[in-house]
Parts: sequence; C-alpha cells; structure tokens
Amino acid sequence: MSVEKICTKKTKFSFLKKILIRWFFGVILVVTSLIILAPVLLRSYGDLILTKMFFQTWSRYYPWIDLSKPDLFRLNAANVYEQTEANVTVGMWYILPSTVKIDQNLPTLADHLKQYVNSNDLPIIMYLHGQDGTRATHYRSNHYRVMSSFGNHIIALDYRGYGDSVGVPSVHGVVHDVLHVFNVIRKVCPENPIVIWGHSMGTGVSLWTMNNIFQNHTKVKKPVGLVLEAPFYNTIEGLVSYPLTRVLKINPYFMQAALDALTTAKLDFPNNELISFLPLPIVIIHSEDDAIIPYHHAHLIENYVKTHRDKNLPPIRLITVPRAARCGHNHIYSYSKFQEIVSDLSFLKRLPVS
Repeated sequence: MSVEKICTKKTKFSFLKKILIRWFFGVILVVTSLIILAPVLLRSYGDLILTKMFFQTWSRYYPWIDLSKPDLFRLNAANVYEQTEANVTVGMWYILPSTVKIDQNLPTLADHLKQYVNSNDLPIIMYLHGQDGTRATHYRSNHYRVMSSFGNHIIALDYRGYGDSVGVPSVHGVVHDVLHVFNVIRKVCPENPIVIWGHSMGTGVSLWTMNNIFQNHTKVKKPVGLVLEAPFYNTIEGLVSYPLTRVLKINPYFMQAALDALTTAKLDFPNNELISFLPLPIVIIHSEDDAIIPYHHAHLIENYVKTHRDKNLPPIRLITVPRAARCGHNHIYSYSKFQEIVSDLSFLKRLPVS
C-alpha cells in the first residue's frame, strides 16, 4: 500500500474520530442542560410539556407515508374516516382476514361493517394504540397481521392529532373519539361481541372508554372483554418509571416540579381504580423485559385488585411473557405462544347466537 493511501486513510479516520468526539460531548451537554433546566421548564410550561410528552403526536410519520393505503403495509384492510366532532376527523383501518375480498369503494366504516359482518357471533376487536406513531407503525401493522390471521376483524384508529386524524388530543378528546367509533359499530352490529384491546397508553384510553360505556351507555350491549397489553398502574406511577424521567430524577428538584405540573395537566388515568370495578373479564399481558412500562406495574395492579375488586365480578387474568422471549414493550405479538394465548381468550371466540 502506498504512503499516499495510508495517509488518506489516517486522515479519514482522524476526521471521523473528531466527529464522534464532538457528537458525544454534544449529547452530554444537552442531557446535562436538560437535567439542570427541567424543573424550571416544568414550573413555567409544565402543562404543555407533560401533554406533549404524553401525546407524542410529533412522531406521526406524516406525510412521508400514505395512511390511506393499508395494502402498502401488507394488510388486507379498508381505510375510512369518521367525523367525531365538528372540527375533528379520525382515520382508521378496518382489517380483515386475508381470505376476505374488500371493496375499497365503500365510503364509511358502517358500510364496510354491513358488508363483512355476516353473523351476530363474530367478535370485533377495537385496537387502541400507544402514545407515539400512528396506526401504521411497523409493530402495530405486524400485530394486526398476526391477529387477523386468526380470523379476527380489527378496527384500529388514530386518535385526534395522530397520523392523518384532525384535532388536538386530550384525555377527554381521545376517549370521545373511541366512543364515537364504538357507537358506529354498535349501531350496525347491535349484538356482536366487541373486545377492546389497548396497548401502553391505549390501556388508559381503553379503561376510560369502558368506564364511560358502562356508566352512560345503558341501552347498548356492552363489550364482552378487555385486553390490556403492557398497562401502567396510573399516571403518577407511569411518569415516575418513564425512561426519560429516570434520567431527569438525578436533579432532586425534578420530581416535585413534575408532580405539581401533573396536577394541572389533566392527564388523569387512574387505571388501577377503573380495573377494580369494571364488571367484565379483563386480561393483562405484560412482558418481563418491558423497558418502557416496567413489569412491576402489572404486579402493582394485581396487588391493588386483590384488595379492592369485588370477588363477584368477572376475574382478572395476568399473562406474563418471559424475559427470555425478548418481546419488550412493543413485540408481544411475536411471542411463540401468542396464538395460544389469543385462542384461549373465551371472549374472542364465536359466541352462540342468542
């Protein structure tokens, strides 16, 4: 090798080394500044910051992907929209088994339900996703694909502000969107079993939705089951164990500022309390290696329920995905026993027509 080539390689290596060193110290500077300034920022803009942290609509991946074409994500699905309020429109996918041929010209969710739900015993799953991304995020698309391969009909929506849905998210707002879609399903399919499946933040939305249905929708048939995948105990415990919070807690003034901001942010998800009195079967699925919502949340819920849930109510079942499966927070659908778990859920089986 010539001296010139050796010198060129050394120059390139030296340049790359300088970039990496600058990047490393840049990250250290940003993190250190954030740790120091976090309490001040929370005291001044706590409501806005926590709301943005909770509803991470900046990760909507739009307009780089076309959410109106679920076939691009290898899904047999129809894309539809529902206006849930005067200035709010939510986008959703109605995912069907691959054996069903879909008429993409049908304009509304109701039209598709009329076309493809051909018996009263067919369960319909409403899937409520977590705090970031869209209905098209890769692990969610994989989840729908696995679930629909079992013969399920799935409706996955983006809350207001997510994906191509219009509006600004809030606890009340996203629950309102889900209730609207539930009512559309119920109007067309008054007898079909409906199951709500929530993941991560979606478990909190699921529980508030269920509470609203049982409290205020007395004249409609209630959902038959609830699946909570990677649920959090409540908002405070979720904040305390959030990955970013674990870093910022180095500053001793951070947690008090965060808790004070939380009281004004109106991000109330009392999951442990709602689980305790909802009168329907509930299944909790949690992975031991979950780094986003640690597995101890499932045990906290289990312990709370033992004390506070009426023994006459339907049971709550905890399914633990072992650490060795390496499913983490987002990939429980890839667990080798996932099909066995889903097949064992009685409320996802076809029920006798009454």
